[in-house]
Amino acid sequence: MDAISRLNIVTNEVDIMQFESFVEESRDWWDAYFRHIKQLDKEGRLYPKDRKFLYPNIIVATQCKGYYLVELMGAVRSYSTLVTKRHREDSIYRYLSQFDDGEPNPVVTFDSSNNALRFLCLSQKGMRDSALARFPHLELYQTKVRNVDGHGSVLAFGDKFRSCAIENCVLVNTRDQLVRCKGILWLGILRNSVTRSELVDLFVKVTESGEIKGVHPTTRQRDARLTLAGQLQSMYLFPNLRETTLGEFFKLHPDVIKLAFKTDCFKYEPYLEWIEHDGTVTDEAINPDLLVQRPDGFFDIYDLKTALLDITRITKGARNRRRFIEYVEEGVSQLANYREYFRYPRNAAYAKDKYNVVVENPKLVLVVGTFDNVDINEVEQACRKYKNVEIVDYDTLCQMFMGSPQDNDP
Repeated sequence: MDAISRLNIVTNEVDIMQFESFVEESRDWWDAYFRHIKQLDKEGRLYPKDRKFLYPNIIVATQCKGYYLVELMGAVRSYSTLVTKRHREDSIYRYLSQFDDGEPNPVVTFDSSNNALRFLCLSQKGMRDSALARFPHLELYQTKVRNVDGHGSVLAFGDKFRSCAIENCVLVNTRDQLVRCKGILWLGILRNSVTRSELVDLFVKVTESGEIKGVHPTTRQRDARLTLAGQLQSMYLFPNLRETTLGEFFKLHPDVIKLAFKTDCFKYEPYLEWIEHDGTVTDEAINPDLLVQRPDGFFDIYDLKTALLDITRITKGARNRRRFIEYVEEGVSQLANYREYFRYPRNAAYAKDKYNVVVENPKLVLVVGTFDNVDINEVEQACRKYKNVEIVDYDTLCQMFMGSPQDNDP
């Protein structure tokens, strides 16, 4: 308790926190906490000795109507820092259910202060067998609670609710035939009328038991892979997520790219100035999301879009006129622009000198969509007019990561 108390921030009992203060103080508190845990680990004072911990490296602060949320995300072997991401969502129920903001018939209703849930799988109705195939991290949760007549968010909040903490849980959300999972490492939910003292009180009560909180405990090598896969899926199934936040996740977890795309080398967001062009280029530079090295030493070009959670199909038109929706079409056009950059010798020389990258006959890969809105046959038909263009959805990327050889687990 004394060690944790030293991390506390001086608070004003009556001041209602503005969102930016909530973000900064949450980030500073958890950063101080994990640095304390890191020091204990360095001194060999963490128990049990046979258990390994995966630490977060992203903190997502979200402002919803009536609520503030702070969520720890990521899974790395050694704590370094927390990258702060801000998010805005109209409804807390859409944030939790991943589908809509309708009034739920929940599994659990919170209606007081400092409530907590740990190590649970919460779901509405029955969980389909196909869910485990798509979301393999579900096997990590042995205790399952479901509401057979439920709908909407599995969590709800009463009039007297002030704060709660969700730790190492997974929320299984369904709508019609669709299933999504939100894996939660640690999530704090508070009324947006929260005071500084209430915020710190929640953090202190969460951590005062002496158990390490905000981390993924693992005992098997496979658990680390499952945990990271679950974090990836929770990230791309995050409603209204910005592309930059998703890209940050890949930047901070390079093993996902290396194992999924079977590469030892990739460049994240290289900044390449136009040195040579045909005179029509108005951009100063290209900034592709990823350049991924192939076995032959040359690099392919990748662009990361979002999962398009509110789109039912990424293609349109009948088979004989099958084409992509505009968002995907723009992504493919952007990739073609990147390819054109490398066709100019001075640009190619500049890229080799700056990043040691050589691009020749590149594959253009757009990562977009999920199993819910990507039909492989329709995608192949829409790709007929392109050369060396591939579409990879995020669920397939996750399966590629899970299916890669096990000896290089993160």
